[in-house]
Amino acid sequence: MRRILDVRIVRWELKLLYVAAAFGIGYPVRALLFAAGAAPFVPGLVDALVTIGAFVLGARLFRGNGEAIAPPRPWWRMTAWPTLSKNLGILFAFVAVSFVLIAVRVVQSDVQVYSLVDSGIGALQFAVLAFLYLNSAVRLTRRGIVKPERLRPPPRLRF
Repeated sequence: MRRILDVRIVRWELKLLYVAAAFGIGYPVRALLFAAGAAPFVPGLVDALVTIGAFVLGARLFRGNGEAIAPPRPWWRMTAWPTLSKNLGILFAFVAVSFVLIAVRVVQSDVQVYSLVDSGIGALQFAVLAFLYLNSAVRLTRRGIVKPERLRPPPRLRF
C-alpha cells in the first residue's frame, strides 16, 4: 500500500483518466454482486464505498500546479486550491440533491423498492463527496492558501 501512496499524478490527462476509472470501477463490482445474488441494497452500497474510496485515494495521489510533490497531503485536503474544492463540492451537492429528487419521484410512482434504495445510496454517496470537498475548501481558505495568478501558460491543443 505504501508504494501506491508514493505515486503522484500531476498531468491533467492522467487525472481525468483516474476520475473516469474511479466512477467506472463500481459497475463491474455491482454486476458481480448482482450475479452472485446479493441483497438488492448491497451492490449499490459497495459501489458507493468503492467510489468514495477511489476519490479519497485520488486526493492523496493528485498534485496541483505549484503544489509540493513529495510530502503527503493532510487527510482533509482534497484539491490543491480552495476554488476547485468549492466548485467540486457544489457540483457533488447538486448531484446529491438530484438523487434525492429521484428518490421522491420513485416514492410517488411506486416503482420497485431497490430503485428507492439505490437513489438513497447515491444521494448519500454524493453528499459525502460534497462534504469532503467543501470541508477542504473551508480549511484551505482558513489557512490562506490561494492559487497563484498563472503558474504556466495554458496548454495548446492541436487537432
